[in-house]
Amino acid sequence: MRVCNSLSVWLPLALAWSSWSCGPAPQHLEAASASQGARAQSPVTRPSHPAKDRTDRGSAAQPSDRDAATDAPEAGAVATGTSATAEPEKETGPRVGAIGPHVWIMPKPRSKGLALGNLRMGTSVRLAAPDPIRGEGCGRGWLAVEPRGYVCLGRRTTIDLDDPYYRALREVAPQPGALFPYHYAHSRGAPMYSRVPTPAEWQNAEQRLGPPGTYAELGEWAKGHEELIEKDQKIVATDPVPWFFEGGKRRVGGGPRNVHRLVWKIIPNGSMLAYAKAFEMHGRVWLVTADLTIVPADRVQFMRRSTFRGVELGDQVSLPLAWNRRLEPRPLYHRGPAGEWLESGETIAGKQWQMIAKQRSGLRADPYWELRNRPGLFVRGKDVTFTRGRDKLPQAIKADERWVDARINPGTLTVYDGLTPIFATLFSPGKGGPSVPGLDHTKYATTQTGYFRFEWKERVATMSNEEGEPKVLWFSDVPHIQYVRAPLAMHVAYWHEDFSNRKSAECLNLSPYDGHRLFALTDPPLPEGWGAVRPGGGNGRSTAIIINGN
Repeated sequence: MRVCNSLSVWLPLALAWSSWSCGPAPQHLEAASASQGARAQSPVTRPSHPAKDRTDRGSAAQPSDRDAATDAPEAGAVATGTSATAEPEKETGPRVGAIGPHVWIMPKPRSKGLALGNLRMGTSVRLAAPDPIRGEGCGRGWLAVEPRGYVCLGRRTTIDLDDPYYRALREVAPQPGALFPYHYAHSRGAPMYSRVPTPAEWQNAEQRLGPPGTYAELGEWAKGHEELIEKDQKIVATDPVPWFFEGGKRRVGGGPRNVHRLVWKIIPNGSMLAYAKAFEMHGRVWLVTADLTIVPADRVQFMRRSTFRGVELGDQVSLPLAWNRRLEPRPLYHRGPAGEWLESGETIAGKQWQMIAKQRSGLRADPYWELRNRPGLFVRGKDVTFTRGRDKLPQAIKADERWVDARINPGTLTVYDGLTPIFATLFSPGKGGPSVPGLDHTKYATTQTGYFRFEWKERVATMSNEEGEPKVLWFSDVPHIQYVRAPLAMHVAYWHEDFSNRKSAECLNLSPYDGHRLFALTDPPLPEGWGAVRPGGGNGRSTAIIINGN
């Protein structure tokens, strides 16, 4: 399957297909059987839509201070924090927990058909009834869950939330409302261990990788993946040794891999690693991943968190806006005594916005736009990209409907309630720009244009361009994915912040903050405990998105 940045996600369809997803290189999504008995693969995503409560949809859950804070390097080292998430969700009443991938929430107690959503490993959902019922494709029976649907009670689920393997997974699972569900690092070729190896074991296992800190340079294709790497920052231990790895041993079983095998796989040079904990043992720092593998911190590179975010629109901020789409500041101008344009000595910072007047100044070929809140200062048209309000509602949109307006060439995205804009930001489209009729938009890294409705929302999923468990290249645990039309998705890109410029393979790349905000603003909302949701089947209708070239 393809991902917009070399990632892969699974759709719970009755058919199986593969393609790319979005990002600095082509990639995307896969379809898999919704059967609980399907083979274990990477995470999944697909659509469904519940309530239409504008109050819930309009206000995103506020991340904790720990989530929102950027990492502050000190003396060349960066503390990771225990998990970059909020406190674990309280699990009350009878619930079913996920201990394997692809735990589908089905509309009826049978394994065939489209799933309503899914559960992520280490999370649980409240049961609507305590006892399983008979159905198709699940020997131990189906459990009715809140607010709707059924989950198979099988080898990927448990109703014993004190099970040691589930408790370990729960400690590294993303929490609801987390802006950054994990810390992220860039792999330079790193082993994934089932437990903490001894020095003799890791020297033997890593001898072909060279000394820690050495790596082969990647090609031009990887530039978009390396922009947030901080080469001089080290990941330091900030957590105690997890109870399930005490003494260097693995103290929980479970999962699809052989727990007695020391090296489970190698994260290739160029792939991304998500980790929840960082601890020290044998004089080395170790990172704990979401599937309970151990990775040496000195074989990955620290990635700083993007601070870019869009802007809420209302009484204080209104359209039109001019954005500096560059990372570097651009000058602001004023008019000289003879009407000439002169640099004022002030600037508009990289990736920042200014409210501007609707009427341009200067020549049509080289226009300038006056700042509304600072008369006499101007931005140069050649230095900025614009977010302008709609004068007319698109034909397919109702007067009171919430929808998303994405424009590829300016790289701007606006959320509207009817004709009222409520949020504006920048996004990165495909490297090839708008799709061209007759050309495969995936192959040519173009972003498909048209009218769509989101077909699947997933809080966190690993993305890759490979079928099954990825081996060549992947992006671990990408947050806040919304599929437009698979493999086309709108998702967070935690590996760059050059938004508005063409960076993706075909998808719509958002910053972590904006992805989090858009996830809250669009329908269907994610029910409590669910990891993903599909519109329909009682979940409600999904939000519309219109993607334009200009």
